[in-house]
Amino acid sequence: MTDGHLTGRTIFCIGMTQLINWGITFYMPGVFGTAIMAETGWSPVVTFSGLTIAMLVMGLFSPLTGPLMARTGGRTMMMAGTFVIVLGCFLMAFTHSTASWVAVWLLTGAGMRLALYDAAFALLVETAGAGARRAVSLVTLLGGLASAAFWPAGAALLHITDWRHAIIVYGCAGIVSLLFLSTVPAGHRSQPPVAGQPAPPAIRTAEDRKAFISGLWYATLIALISFVSTGVSTHFPQILAAYGMPAVAGMLWGVGQVGARLLDVASGTRTSAIRLSLVTGILLPFCFLAGLAGHVTPVATAIFILSYGAVNGLSTVVKAVLPLVLFHPQQYARKTGVLLSPAFLLAALAPSAYAILLERYGIPGTLLLSAILTLFITAISIVIWRRHPSPAGQNRDKSEPSIPGKNI
Repeated sequence: MTDGHLTGRTIFCIGMTQLINWGITFYMPGVFGTAIMAETGWSPVVTFSGLTIAMLVMGLFSPLTGPLMARTGGRTMMMAGTFVIVLGCFLMAFTHSTASWVAVWLLTGAGMRLALYDAAFALLVETAGAGARRAVSLVTLLGGLASAAFWPAGAALLHITDWRHAIIVYGCAGIVSLLFLSTVPAGHRSQPPVAGQPAPPAIRTAEDRKAFISGLWYATLIALISFVSTGVSTHFPQILAAYGMPAVAGMLWGVGQVGARLLDVASGTRTSAIRLSLVTGILLPFCFLAGLAGHVTPVATAIFILSYGAVNGLSTVVKAVLPLVLFHPQQYARKTGVLLSPAFLLAALAPSAYAILLERYGIPGTLLLSAILTLFITAISIVIWRRHPSPAGQNRDKSEPSIPGKNI
């Protein structure tokens, strides 16, 4: 990897870290949860609270990641996070009390924030600046295969051993992730952007105000998307069962997610981040309207699963590439570190909130409320599109951002 350039080998190695790190953290409770409850006697609330705790820690820890990355560099930060995840896996295997279970997830949550998607995106931008657009799409494509790889792998492990030894195997997979990261050359530590000539105070003030407002819209957009996405995906099996769909139908979610990301990779940078955000925001309500028609025909349910999986896959790309247009690339880690905190916190609350919605309003009512909530996402994506209209928006993805403003 040279300055400003990402090789295919580097992108592959970073992508493999995401496939492994997501598989051994976010998807782990879903695979081992039943076995953990059977062996420990813990309730589902206690067993699955670990992931909620981890996401809360990610939200609280997020503002610190920007300064940390500026001090250490992206690769070092991701290696530290992956090491913490590995340590968390090994400690979970020897956990016998609820207090120690919570403590281990507190530790794991910090590692997840340092080693999952948002840290990987910051590492890519640290190296290639706004030119990291295509690399981000490729990394999300590999990361999106985590559930397809680790759900069956975890289930196979439970057939030959218990969950404690299986988590130790997961920890060993984390060591493989560390090896992938060790092959990634260190990038350059981020430095504040250097302006050619200082702009007049009035112009700087206007730019700073525009950057601040754009940051608020971005933070709100991603927070709402994260809330809906986490809430729906957590209770997805329940939605399938309510509509009489077999569990295998859930594969349509993965097909839609990976398929949409493949199309994004194939399109290269022809679709700007602003336009991708707009398309995602417009399609979201229609996905839930299809879900509402699921009680009429299973075809509508299948369309809902496939389309929402696709939109959900694109929303991860939007979260990563939109800041490249809204802010200077050298501010990427610091900006996203602060602005993504609400998204992590809302994602942590989403499973409980959706459980209440499902209990009170059932599947149709929950999908209807989700459709209404996504209308706000649509509105915000339109606002961002209107605030940054430019036929050259695509060029901004590759070169300079439209707003050089200061940190929020």
